[in-house]
Amino acid sequence: MKLCGECRRTVLPYLMAGFIAAFIAFLTWFMLAFTGVEADAKRWWTVGSFVGVYGLLLTYLFSCMRRHCRHDRHHHAAS
Repeated sequence: MKLCGECRRTVLPYLMAGFIAAFIAFLTWFMLAFTGVEADAKRWWTVGSFVGVYGLLLTYLFSCMRRHCRHDRHHHAAS
């Protein structure tokens, strides 16, 4: 996956993806706390939801950054 140096160093998209993933993980923890799930299971489900959502958002982020890079000299057409 090729990203230009300018896009790779931009921090805001990664922070935004982390914030969204943290919010989803908090909602997961909150809902599991009301259902009475054990602490270990709650912890694993919360970490799993954070990692899963953050991974999916990073995949989407990289594909969009590669497709819509303003700093690249050539145009990437959507396939």
